[in-house]
Amino acid sequence: MRELVRDLMNAQLTRRGFVGAMVSAGYTAAAARAALQSVAPFTQGAAATAASASMSRVMEGTCGEILTEQLIETGTKYFFVSNGSGIGPVCDALVTRPQIQLIQATHEGQVVAIADGYAKATRKPAFGMFSRVGMMNASSNMYNAMKDRTPVVLFSDHADTGSEGRDGGEDLDEWIESVRPYTKWRWVLHEAARIAEIARNATKIASVMPYGPAYVRIPRNLFYREKLRATIFTGKAFDIPMQLAAGEKDVEAAAKLLLDSTSPLLVTGFEVTQCGAQGSLVKLAEMLGMPVLLGRGYGMDFPSAHPLCIGEPDRLRFPKKVDCVLNIGLPAFPGGLGGARGTTMIHATTDPEAIGRNTPLDAALLGNLDVIAKQLIEAVKSLATPAQIEAKAATRRAEISKFTASTRKARLDMARKAEGSPIPWYRLMAELEQLAEPDAVIVPELGDDGRFSSFFNFAPDARWKIGRTRGQALGWGVGAAAGVKLALPDRQVISIQGDGGFLFGQTDVLWTLSRYSIPLLVVILNNGSYEATRWRIMARDTAAGKAGRDYISHLGNPDVDFKGLAASYNVPSETVRNTTDLRPAILKAFKTMKDGRPYLLDVRVKTTGTGAGASWYPQYSLAAQRTKNV
Repeated sequence: MRELVRDLMNAQLTRRGFVGAMVSAGYTAAAARAALQSVAPFTQGAAATAASASMSRVMEGTCGEILTEQLIETGTKYFFVSNGSGIGPVCDALVTRPQIQLIQATHEGQVVAIADGYAKATRKPAFGMFSRVGMMNASSNMYNAMKDRTPVVLFSDHADTGSEGRDGGEDLDEWIESVRPYTKWRWVLHEAARIAEIARNATKIASVMPYGPAYVRIPRNLFYREKLRATIFTGKAFDIPMQLAAGEKDVEAAAKLLLDSTSPLLVTGFEVTQCGAQGSLVKLAEMLGMPVLLGRGYGMDFPSAHPLCIGEPDRLRFPKKVDCVLNIGLPAFPGGLGGARGTTMIHATTDPEAIGRNTPLDAALLGNLDVIAKQLIEAVKSLATPAQIEAKAATRRAEISKFTASTRKARLDMARKAEGSPIPWYRLMAELEQLAEPDAVIVPELGDDGRFSSFFNFAPDARWKIGRTRGQALGWGVGAAAGVKLALPDRQVISIQGDGGFLFGQTDVLWTLSRYSIPLLVVILNNGSYEATRWRIMARDTAAGKAGRDYISHLGNPDVDFKGLAASYNVPSETVRNTTDLRPAILKAFKTMKDGRPYLLDVRVKTTGTGAGASWYPQYSLAAQRTKNV
């Protein structure tokens, strides 16, 4: 749908062509007409109608002032930026427009991470800008945002219109092509008077499901231009509700497959959180007695402590046999489930490009997932009596609840009894689970965050989980947590980060936390290694594993002083080395956050798994190779 909305808004597609293309993409005719009704008032040429006339106004100002006014109309509170003289026109505009607060990062990648976290927490577009040559630094987290379909709108300056394409300083011929794989939409402005229109298009396209990042480059000679007249679009022009229903026959077919199943499995993905469909999915799962597998994603797609939730296992331990998989909101079926012989496959998604892409389907449902879940509930009720439905579900519910209750109890009992130095990571999780606020937001970026997240009770009306990204490109977590805290200032936010991931360009986020007094807790699980990569590289059947050689995962030399690093940014911190000191350190951190300052905990945790005891790494000293001591 993303391309169809873009083409309609840019007058490259007629309304009739839009409806026809949506139907060809798998949407019902009713859904296509509903989408057209939502989008039509905001297309080019629609300004002539009385309804859309109230959605725009004409102003005179510089290009920077017009862009800033357009952002204010979207309800933007924060504009995330890094250093760059190309941002000068926005700075000029803000002198008389205090509605927008700049939040600065010292690295373009962290600008995107902070904006990404903010957008995930608000489910609204977030805006950022950085220097044109900083795009490469930004690209890693632009990729993460694309994988998560996050509505982030990013701007850069660009070479003057008279000099682009000449391989000049800070310039390339194909800037836009380089970001094509990880942006939903991208554009270079060539007419200054269209800047508000282009900003509007970028915002709309980024925030129409399936979401995704948009990127706009503005030539400097246009951005610094003197006064001009342009149309500013009001906030109403950005509200495009997409409550698209799946086809009734498709829903009925899927409901029949679920009723006929003896061992169904519900898999949830991040689109559930984006659609706010958790409540409807709980009702559907409870009605049919389906175990719920949390697919890898950043949201709290199903209450993690619900009796039917079997969590995020690396392999499916329960139930042993599955004859029907209902995937709601995950672009692809988890490994081992897609296309298994004799297994019925049902996929519900907002993304027509994802549905049926890698897995043959028995039923395909395209549309808003909250609407689809409610459709499935009603369809099941229409196909069987309450007694028939309950007869199928009761035994399954009892078996699943017994399994989940016993595994959760065993996990927590084990964690709370664990002691020693270095600290067992699961004891840290148990302490955080017990001490954190009931509505705390946890932002993990760990090699295997499913294991860590399983200790918390995540639900839409309880604690939230935002992370890890589906892209899994390291260097996202702490910046994203800062964005979450900016979006939710009255909720406790905890960033759980591995030491290796923190060293992926994230230490400078402490500068942003300190400058703006963002009371965020950064918890570093410091085991002196990239553990997840060590497990794979030192596996028993590898040459490195057999030789006991940890070529790239060992971080113990130098032993980074994270406490000293935090101190250099004026961020209070503590190093915790044993379980006796763990609880007091966490409580001290929470007290500091209540006082309005960030806090860093460097928790020295035990290494686990394959190669845990390995101490070898390739030692090399250039100083020792010299023939002259200079």
